[in-house]
Amino acid sequence: MNRRNFIKGSAVGAGSILVLDTVGCGGPSLSGTVTIITGAIAELKPLFPDKTSLLDKIAKLATDFNADWTAGKFDSARTIFDNLDSTINQVISDLEVNASTRVKLMLATLGIGIRTVAALISETGAKQPKAASMARSTASKTVDRVGSLANPSDADWILKAVRK
Repeated sequence: MNRRNFIKGSAVGAGSILVLDTVGCGGPSLSGTVTIITGAIAELKPLFPDKTSLLDKIAKLATDFNADWTAGKFDSARTIFDNLDSTINQVISDLEVNASTRVKLMLATLGIGIRTVAALISETGAKQPKAASMARSTASKTVDRVGSLANPSDADWILKAVRK
């Protein structure tokens, strides 16, 4: 994928939040992805009791994102997505140092969860041809982040890594 197509796809993906908000329809459910995220959280909590509140925050943000996304509350879903992404990254950074293989894989699961959310946003946005310009002007940071997380080359690399 060349840079131009990547940027175009990223803008369209994040723009779907804005366009769907305008037309007033809900997005597809992410309940399976939320289950993956909350399952990893449940495994990490007993291992890191000092991080329980931060881990609980991730579970709540994932659940809240899905609720707002499916209800068509895309402005708040975008804010929740941004918070979910930064909180997951904070937990990964905090816990990856000297982590066991099991913990690293659970942290990777959280990372895959947020990437799956971004891929859904991107795929939904691809069906909205006017979304790119709207998104770029009103939510450029989210547009860039969704594009980065939903990068097809990264998905290919992750899939190859789990098939070893």
